[in-house]
Amino acid sequence: MKNKLICFLFTILLIPLKGTALGNETNLYLEQLQSVCWYQDLRYTEGSVIKQADKLYVCSYRYKNQPQSPLMWLKLDKNGDPVRVEMKGKIRVH
Repeated sequence: MKNKLICFLFTILLIPLKGTALGNETNLYLEQLQSVCWYQDLRYTEGSVIKQADKLYVCSYRYKNQPQSPLMWLKLDKNGDPVRVEMKGKIRVH
């Protein structure tokens, strides 16, 4: 009987106490992944404009008809519109 009591007490002491917190700080990780353009080790989101060598560049998606395509720096023309990259391979249906 004495051995059973010792084993029981030993087992109870090994069970960690639940609900014991070492601090009251809460960590929230709300930053979502989003596409960005990089310039001089800084992140820029879509629509950001920078000036480099007297030319303006905008951070925008690569292709006009694909808003989910990767972002890149595009030159702005005189009207302020981005000059987009032409798609190389075109699919034609007859």
